[in-house]
Amino acid sequence: MSEVKNLSRRKALSRIGALAVTAYTVPAMTTLSVAHASDASKASKVSKVSKASKASEPSEPSTPSEPSTPSEPSMASGASAVEAATSAADCSAAGGIWDDTAGTCSLT
Repeated sequence: MSEVKNLSRRKALSRIGALAVTAYTVPAMTTLSVAHASDASKASKVSKVSKASKASEPSEPSTPSEPSTPSEPSMASGASAVEAATSAADCSAAGGIWDDTAGTCSLT
């Protein structure tokens, strides 16, 4: 009995698969078959190029606007937290130049 169920399941799954392939393929083929060009009407004749129109006279310059009022000064920002390079390796990793005699790093 189990073998009969397996065969009918396989048969049903193969039918479902075939229906799915058909459902996705038919619209694509129909679209492609309709997309061809049909009898086209004759192209219209090219019209002659018209002459360029005369340029208009320049307009008068506008009057300058009033200057804006100055804004208030902004608040000064505090110092940023900077880690000091304490070795030549740290200094070169930060893109700086290590001074052996002073033991300092100069960032460029």
